[in-house]
Amino acid sequence: MKKVIIADDHELIRSSVCLSLASTYICDEATSYTALMHKLECDSYDLLILDLNLGDKNGIETIYGVNSNYSNLPILVLSVYPDDPYGLQAFKAGASGYLNKGVSTHELLSAVELVLDGKRYVSQALEQILEYGIDLGKKELNSLAKLSSREFEILSLIASGESYKDIAIKLCISPKTVSTYRSRIMEKLDLKSTQQLFRYSFEHHLAAY
Repeated sequence: MKKVIIADDHELIRSSVCLSLASTYICDEATSYTALMHKLECDSYDLLILDLNLGDKNGIETIYGVNSNYSNLPILVLSVYPDDPYGLQAFKAGASGYLNKGVSTHELLSAVELVLDGKRYVSQALEQILEYGIDLGKKELNSLAKLSSREFEILSLIASGESYKDIAIKLCISPKTVSTYRSRIMEKLDLKSTQQLFRYSFEHHLAAY
């Protein structure tokens, strides 16, 4: 029987997912990024079901953190954040699937099966975006697809009201580097002012990362 680990800082979500999978898979749980990495070090799993916000590590960088150490472990993201733009960035970071927490149990089970079979699970909402934003040689449809994962991370943190200093500490870079990234983001998104940046972030659900 294949083994799945669910990483989420909410007990209700972990319990619900485990209950949905219990008849077919062995389930384990992690309440934080630190706990997840410890469990991955001590045991082997066939699939990780991952929330993007684990409390001690947030966002797309969570996927990079897992992939850098366990590149063969498929990741199915189960998040409260909308498919667009977070799903696109999750796939860019190496996720094998992206689901919103509002999905049905049937869709969750279908996604788990598909990812465990070595395939990628793409929701209907993401199909068109991924066609243009991920496949090589195709023009990117969504302007957010122009951003690198690091740029997207910094944009989300700025939108959430984080100061340059706090962002620098969180990402282990200098405040000057944060400012440089902000300038690149503004240029790529064709934004002319801080007001436009925050309006754009609000319209694309980028705050509260």
